[in-house]
Amino acid sequence: MILPATSQVKGYALRPRGIRVHSHVGVSDSERAQSQELVVAVDVELGGERYPSMDELDRAVDYAESVRAADESARERADRQLETFALRVARRLVDFWPTAERVRVAVTKAAVPVVPVTDEATVEVTLGRAFA
Repeated sequence: MILPATSQVKGYALRPRGIRVHSHVGVSDSERAQSQELVVAVDVELGGERYPSMDELDRAVDYAESVRAADESARERADRQLETFALRVARRLVDFWPTAERVRVAVTKAAVPVVPVTDEATVEVTLGRAFA
């Protein structure tokens, strides 16, 4: 017996990297006053049953949704912490893909106003199946 290709797929992941958005993030009012570039990385892990085995666009994960989630979250409001922004993006992705097994969002800020000079800061949040 030959099994359908999707029955052999155990997992399906979307991993867009380098999503560049502009937002107002920072602890101080002066830091939040300036728009800053944030670089977002997303991992959305789905079950293998979602894998588009026959080049089916309607079954494929829409990469543009992860980009849109990051961009809309960046435009929504200013945040004091990268953590707040990262969690907002992750929750937006969970809303779009409620059957995801795991959603991970990493946000990198290149301009870090600390001494000594620091090249960048990255925050990462992972939501699991329960999404509690």
